[in-house]
Amino acid sequence: MTDSVISLKPATLKFLGSAIAAALLLVSCSGEKPPQATSQATPPPKSQAAPPAPAPVGAPAPLAGLTPLPSSNQVVASVASGRVDPFAPLQISATRPVLLSLPPGLIFNGVIRSGGTPEALVQFGAESGTLRVGQRGGSTTDSRTMDYRTTPLLPAGWSVASIDVQKGRLTLRQGKQAVTAEL
Repeated sequence: MTDSVISLKPATLKFLGSAIAAALLLVSCSGEKPPQATSQATPPPKSQAAPPAPAPVGAPAPLAGLTPLPSSNQVVASVASGRVDPFAPLQISATRPVLLSLPPGLIFNGVIRSGGTPEALVQFGAESGTLRVGQRGGSTTDSRTMDYRTTPLLPAGWSVASIDVQKGRLTLRQGKQAVTAEL
């Protein structure tokens, strides 16, 4: 057997020394053992499990301990939408009372106090004037049975329940129900 001698220039030796030192530093920092010089590559032991396959790009895997948010389709599906036909008339149940509103054609313009008596300024149809507490809708044409509490400024069946000058309110009554108009 012959011994072979390799001769290198000093700059090459310095470079190789630096490269080997850097390689050893990287190997020691990685926490792995330095590779063994063998003539054959050894397969990894069968006891080690293969690394998990990466998740597809479109669906990131949820992080441990966190609850994933619902998708936009799940949120929309969980909310009930309004009525089937939003333009259909409202269904009023027989058990729910119908809310009373001002008589059609009645316009409440204001309140005054005249001689200590509160009065409401109104228009009804072609008529305009004042209403006082206790007046009832309708009018009598018979001068012998003239009832001064009736007025053509309210429809028949309606009456003035109260007038609040300070708050600008007129309360009308139809049967047992009352409705209040405010300025």
